[in-house]
Amino acid sequence: MRFLIQKLLTLTAFAFPAFAAAENAQTAPADSSAPNAVTDSANYFQRFSAVPVLGYTEETQYQFGAMAIIFFKPSFEGGNASELDLSFYGTSRKQVTGSISPKFYLLDDQISGDIDIHYEDWVGNYFGNRNDPDIDNFRKFDRQTFYVQTLVETNYGTKQWLPDLRYGLFLELNHTYVDFSNYHYHGDIKLPENTNGWRNGIGYHLSIDTRDNTNWARHGYLVQWGHYFYNKGMGDFSYTHQELDVRGYSEFIWNTSMAVGLLWQRVDGDAPFDKLAGSDGLKRFRGVEKNYFYGNQAMFLQVEFRKKLFWRLAGDIFFEGGKTGDYFSDLMRNKWHRSIGFGGRFALNKKENLYARCELSWVDFKNVGMTMYVRDAF
Repeated sequence: MRFLIQKLLTLTAFAFPAFAAAENAQTAPADSSAPNAVTDSANYFQRFSAVPVLGYTEETQYQFGAMAIIFFKPSFEGGNASELDLSFYGTSRKQVTGSISPKFYLLDDQISGDIDIHYEDWVGNYFGNRNDPDIDNFRKFDRQTFYVQTLVETNYGTKQWLPDLRYGLFLELNHTYVDFSNYHYHGDIKLPENTNGWRNGIGYHLSIDTRDNTNWARHGYLVQWGHYFYNKGMGDFSYTHQELDVRGYSEFIWNTSMAVGLLWQRVDGDAPFDKLAGSDGLKRFRGVEKNYFYGNQAMFLQVEFRKKLFWRLAGDIFFEGGKTGDYFSDLMRNKWHRSIGFGGRFALNKKENLYARCELSWVDFKNVGMTMYVRDAF
């Protein structure tokens, strides 16, 4: 109970400064003396939003930092707004991370892209027991990672006969160094074989997207398929990553929206342990550390109910299941990890339906985890 109270107090500390920052960024200037003054907030485009990072997650413990988002006007009425996301924070576990993430739409939204430039000096836990981890048995490690990851898609040539289909190119340049030697361990978890070096890959991505909004969707569906190839000709590892992501959205009772999701992942080859399929702790199976459970294949099922409340506040309730296995037969036989949770949301940009969220999860009906993130989990 004391641990839970600490997390709720952290949520309160996160919320209040976020309200002030976003409210100031949203308020439109208006000159009431001007004859043609525009005071309708619907006609005002928000350029900037900022929020402090004051939170707690299972992987980082306490977080301290800041996040800012710069918005750029769409090229046509009803188009998608491009963004530039900037974030930097440190943690009480002596972790430091920073990222620059442009999200852009070009040529009347015919071309879209997402670039993530990321650095982290991290302290992590390696649980080592695939689908059956023990939350109290792990090996600590230090990790330094720098990567550039990008996905560019277009509907050029397909817009006339299948307007919702997009195809594109994925690219990742990643260098990671992992060191287990700084921490003493007396348990039975063996060190992973694949750890350090370049993980560089390229691949293709297909998607069919009918969502009414890319941030908080209330109608439509999204189907994505990605196949990415990492080769020793480009880096230090040879493996492939396949991923099928299916999501559906609809209205529900009491002006609530419902989201359902299915994610299947498969990794083949000599992938490093942190690149295997598994939970990410932020979007797919929240409230745990990244790769708390992992394997060559992973499957996740999610259901979430979202509701706007008042002012800039909203809330959600979610149910999640996930499991991993080395082969598809193992994946089907292995037990499900289950989670139920709820959270609060604060609108950083109401017009774009962009929310920051803080959520509590009851993982396997044993442990309580907290997640803070910008944008929806799926």
